[in-house]
Amino acid sequence: MTELSFITVCKGRLDHLRQTLPLLAAQADAETVVVDYGCPQGTRHWIKENFPTVKTVAVDDDPGFCLSRGRNIGASAAAASRFCFIDADIKIQSGFVQWLLQNWQPRNYFRATHQRRDILGTVACPAEDFFRIGGYDEAIRNWGGDDVDFYMRLEEIGCHLSAFPASLIEPIRHDDAERMQVYEMKDLLTSLRLSRVYIAAKFDLARILGRPLTLAERRQVYQETQKGVNAFPAGAAMPVLEVTLPLDPRMATFPDWTLEKKLVYRVLPRTKRLVAAQLKKCATTPSFAGAPIRKSCCPATSFRNRWRRT
Repeated sequence: MTELSFITVCKGRLDHLRQTLPLLAAQADAETVVVDYGCPQGTRHWIKENFPTVKTVAVDDDPGFCLSRGRNIGASAAAASRFCFIDADIKIQSGFVQWLLQNWQPRNYFRATHQRRDILGTVACPAEDFFRIGGYDEAIRNWGGDDVDFYMRLEEIGCHLSAFPASLIEPIRHDDAERMQVYEMKDLLTSLRLSRVYIAAKFDLARILGRPLTLAERRQVYQETQKGVNAFPAGAAMPVLEVTLPLDPRMATFPDWTLEKKLVYRVLPRTKRLVAAQLKKCATTPSFAGAPIRKSCCPATSFRNRWRRT
């Protein structure tokens, strides 16, 4: 019986996958699903020749790259009731699967104890909860934010954060240029700014409208946010980004004026006081398995401090 499905997406990362896939494929209680997202290196052919038992899914209808869509497609092909989303540049260590199975709890999702940027996207969760929230947000098409958004929505339906020892996974080191090569936006910090504003706007709009946004609506918000972010050079001082809200059609209109509603997001520099407060909170966060869970420092819980609404 397959206890766990590993799901990974590959585009331009075959060199990494050559190092990580053998470790995944060797797990007796798990299956591995690899989504070849138009990989120019022929990932699907290499897997077929070297790991015929690994499931491969080909995506050839998108010349760009959408990691969220790739993960969702991989999840649809997975058979287990537990999913583990893991990037092509992450090596699992001995005991990883055993630790997850022995410590598994329903309505929990699992991330590493130390949330470094290069392992932030590694997560295990119940398949039922994954499908309940609709998987990853396919409106996000640049680097970063897809994992943060996913974790926030899991918590909104009552899933609790648990942590596995970070020593059970090891990232393959590489530079940001390689990290960003398959994305439209090449600057990492600008991409992070885009994702944080988009996530804030999406959640705010959902609260105002009283319902989740459709994929078409999310794509529109993301595109408008990207336009706003691109209008400001990286490192620009205090840019202001606006999201126009739809008017209630039941409200009366007038020939000489109309009402405009907007959400306004202003990028503010961090103050020494704010940084000190966050570091103090990190230092007092309870530990798990002897290592601190730095919840207050991870983007999932701290981006609201960076993007203050006026």
